[in-house]
Amino acid sequence: MNENGSFRHLHPLSVLFEFAKTIRDNLIPTVAALLSTGSGSWIGYSIGSLILSIGLMIALIRFFTFRYRIEDRTLVIHQGLWGRLNRTVPLDRIQNIDLSQNPFHRLLKVGEVRVETASGTEPEAIMRVLSIAELDLLRETISKQRAAGVDSIELTKVGTAHFLNDDAQQLETNGSNQTIPSSIKQETIEDRSRTLLLQLPTRLIVIAGLISNRGEVIAGILFGLFWQARFGNQFIPWERSAERISGSRRKQAMNNVIQTEGRYFQSLFESISQDFGYLGSAALVVAGVLILFAILRIFSSLWYLFKFYGYRLELQGKSLHLHCGLLTKISATIPLGRIQVICIHRTWMMRLLGLASIRVETAGGSNKSDEAANTIGRRWFVPIIANQEVARILSAIDSRIEFRDDAYSWQPLAPNASQRMIRPVLLASIIASVVCVYFQPYWGWIVGFPIAGFGMWWVKKKSRSRRYARTPWGIAFRSGVLLQKCSIAFFDKIQSVKLQESPFDRRWKMASISVDTLCAGPAEHRIEIEMLDSEFAHHELDRLSVEIR
Repeated sequence: MNENGSFRHLHPLSVLFEFAKTIRDNLIPTVAALLSTGSGSWIGYSIGSLILSIGLMIALIRFFTFRYRIEDRTLVIHQGLWGRLNRTVPLDRIQNIDLSQNPFHRLLKVGEVRVETASGTEPEAIMRVLSIAELDLLRETISKQRAAGVDSIELTKVGTAHFLNDDAQQLETNGSNQTIPSSIKQETIEDRSRTLLLQLPTRLIVIAGLISNRGEVIAGILFGLFWQARFGNQFIPWERSAERISGSRRKQAMNNVIQTEGRYFQSLFESISQDFGYLGSAALVVAGVLILFAILRIFSSLWYLFKFYGYRLELQGKSLHLHCGLLTKISATIPLGRIQVICIHRTWMMRLLGLASIRVETAGGSNKSDEAANTIGRRWFVPIIANQEVARILSAIDSRIEFRDDAYSWQPLAPNASQRMIRPVLLASIIASVVCVYFQPYWGWIVGFPIAGFGMWWVKKKSRSRRYARTPWGIAFRSGVLLQKCSIAFFDKIQSVKLQESPFDRRWKMASISVDTLCAGPAEHRIEIEMLDSEFAHHELDRLSVEIR
């Protein structure tokens, strides 16, 4: 790729992949419209054909109008036919060049490329698709021009320092008779080398799937397909479009299905009870629940294997590079300077096994895209890791971070926070007891006491779990009982600090502090410290306001 050459186009296969994406995004209405042709409706056929035609037209327009080139350390992008869009992106503003490859991409040696800057509202460009050779050439050209720009800046600084200081270190002469210090040469060499920070073994990925809940999502989808296949046609009979199905007929069809299936399951339960007895039937139910639980865990493990197989986290210069995926290969880049918040998640099962996961929020995290590279690089930054390895990964992100409970001075909630939190729980137990007494006198005791006891235990754990700490470089906040979260934010990345006092807060002499880091929340942990002592909160607000200036 010449620096000031002509514009380059996407790979010809872009038409195929763009068309496939349009169909995938509109799969449900397209299939529904095409299936309606079975009832003799020409409207459904027309709608389905229209969706396919529009998808093909969009793919062709995108292929023929998308052009890009690099000139004067700038990435220039032109796209669009009616609404034309011209973008100029300085190379030193480019943060990520992420690659996503599904099996078809790898088979055809192409990939989907996302170019991102720190603006974060949306990627500067989504190149669907480029050949791998073209991507390597694009990356190499960007790296060379960015390095040339950095070298010229450094040479200017070095020349000025040498002119002002006669005792400056001796400069080495390169082949082009320019002088650069050996320290800059060494730094350039180090920036190009990669250091492996973490590589997840398959066994650990399977364990992560076993203790997650991803299987329930897959099971829900399969159950929906089973329900539609078994009962869908009975609830909504297929008839000719000329015949209208009245509401009474739908209701009658639904009642027939319910009665038929109810009699079927009733006879099945009676047959099992006669063959195995009540104790054996109970054992079968328990065994069935255990088998279902095991199947869900297997689904979760498969999901994790497909997503994170071959996971590698590498450090190169001032960027983190993440690679993973079994069928769809993901390659994501996260510049260290863009990381706003780091959050460590630990469910109760993770704590039993001594494991954790790490999520990050980056500058421009307002992007709501569900693209694979985006979710893997942020929401699933480190999907599973041993507790003893967390401190090493955090130190690689920022050497100032110490991940130990005794490393910071944790500030608890206000002394009367537990008392305030327990009141709604006691009120709920009293209401539940009164309602139950209305039906059966002894039910009030059976329901009220467990609710009150569990509520008091929960409030005690919840108040103890919330802690806040201010460090010389940032803040840390942790919370959660079953799912414990610990978030770390840096002063130079905090956008604003806010103190809030509701009428109830003022009555209890409390206040809340919330921190805005300009992120969308991939870490799913808002830094909002509630029920702090009012005097401490006002003093802390003043300190934080000074630190973030």
